[in-house]
Amino acid sequence: MSAAAFNLRRYDRSSSVDRHAFAQWVVPVRGELAFELEGRGARLDLWQGAFVAPAAGHAQAALDDDRFLIVDCPAALFDDDTLQRLHRHPVLALPVQVRAMAQRVCAQPERLDADVVARELPLLLQAFSLAGSGTRLQAVCAQIERHPGQAWPVERIAAEVGVSGSRLHALFRQAFGMSPLAWLSACRLRWARGRLAEGDMPIASIAQHAGYSEQSALTRALRREWGMTPADYRRRHRQ
Repeated sequence: MSAAAFNLRRYDRSSSVDRHAFAQWVVPVRGELAFELEGRGARLDLWQGAFVAPAAGHAQAALDDDRFLIVDCPAALFDDDTLQRLHRHPVLALPVQVRAMAQRVCAQPERLDADVVARELPLLLQAFSLAGSGTRLQAVCAQIERHPGQAWPVERIAAEVGVSGSRLHALFRQAFGMSPLAWLSACRLRWARGRLAEGDMPIASIAQHAGYSEQSALTRALRREWGMTPADYRRRHRQ
């Protein structure tokens, strides 16, 4: 492809593996997406998106009322170092500016033309370039995403980033619009939702492995953020 393009999409409950010669960003706007990229599974939501490198095999599944901003992008727009880093670490914490951009673009779906791309694409490229404001936090967010059930006090997260606790709070607020512990909570709930939707692990075990003190804590978190109990959520994704 010779030029970038923005598209709004909905996905079915399953898809075949796709590959293409261009790069692609996947930014959830509403709901969540079960995403598989080169054999690795991930769950994407308003806080977490993905980058699909050229020729990378990927498949996805979603419910009918979910919606996603898909940005197709020529590989030539990336420098080699950024493209390699995104290929190695494709699951991405979404900076607050990127989330706002996705909502802004989707507010006028009939106007996803070249002018919109020219105005909004630089923000997306900058956010995940090596010099992007949230780049230094992506590594620790990826660690938390892989192991949400571990103990992640602020002191540990700050040590991983190499800053003080107060500086960590400022960086998270600037990059993601939330505190480190709020990010951790969202990550744990995302992990738990994935296990509820995709497996038969008992709910109490899911809560424990996600880092909740007890099953009722998971129930409260899911009811607060998604308006349903773990059993309700599991049923909805098995229909």
